[in-house]
Amino acid sequence: MAQFSKKTTAEEASRGVNLEGKNALITGANTGLGKETARVLALRGARVVMACRDTAKALAAREDIIASCRGIVSEDQIDVLALDLNSLEKTRAAAQKFLSWNMAVDILVNNAGIMIPMERRTEEGFEAQFGVNHLGHFLFTHLLLEPLKEAVNSRVVVVSSAAQAWATLKPSLDDLNWEKRKFKGMRAYGDSKLMNMMFARELHRRYAGHGIVANALHPGVIATELGRDQPAAFALFGVLARPFTKSVPEGAATQVMLAAQPEYGQGGGDYFVNCQRRKRPDNKLALDDAVCQRLWSISAELTGVAR
Repeated sequence: MAQFSKKTTAEEASRGVNLEGKNALITGANTGLGKETARVLALRGARVVMACRDTAKALAAREDIIASCRGIVSEDQIDVLALDLNSLEKTRAAAQKFLSWNMAVDILVNNAGIMIPMERRTEEGFEAQFGVNHLGHFLFTHLLLEPLKEAVNSRVVVVSSAAQAWATLKPSLDDLNWEKRKFKGMRAYGDSKLMNMMFARELHRRYAGHGIVANALHPGVIATELGRDQPAAFALFGVLARPFTKSVPEGAATQVMLAAQPEYGQGGGDYFVNCQRRKRPDNKLALDDAVCQRLWSISAELTGVAR
């Protein structure tokens, strides 16, 4: 297998792969890494479902992908699903809508996410980054377990981040919802990204025997809409750091590799950076299986699903 690196693009990471007959569902697919992931997986033959909060933007992105692929991707190859991870009720509705389509899920890419400096709450009152980045995806994935089991060797790819190093979570998992601690946006974001990694690890532990392979990744630092809510100083930092950042095609490479390359249809529960498996995540708590199991139980209780 070819050796991929920091400079590998999503197309290069999937070159030679045929995904015809496979169904791929990608959250947050109307822009940035999600859109590039959708484009490349469709280019490789997959039927793609773009699960997005803003369906108008998703439909525009769908048309752009089809046009850019110049006849290789057909109109009926890409669908749009309304998914608002800011609401558990709407997340359930999106899952039910998808289930009505009677599609197996060969590839689920949990790509959507927010990074905000201010304290904001979801419709159910959860700290927004905890609610959207972790709980929403936890619930959505849980509700799609049957379509994932139905597929042969399905994959769940979870976009985490090196920002998990900023997390302030303790093994007790006390105050996940930032009700006792003084709120700090980047710490809350780090918490949510650590939880993404812990979720992927525990998902794999629980469901590998059902043919579901789950992995997490850090895509790198990329100039996308993720930082749109950040203050001016953050934007200035982004401009100064631009020579050291990845392009969107480079940033999407690791998740496309995990979704498409045959090698990653086995194993699982791992963390990848720059298209390479990393033995140690950016926060050692991610490897504590007892804490990962505790997070799963708490998340199941908060979202109202069976443990």
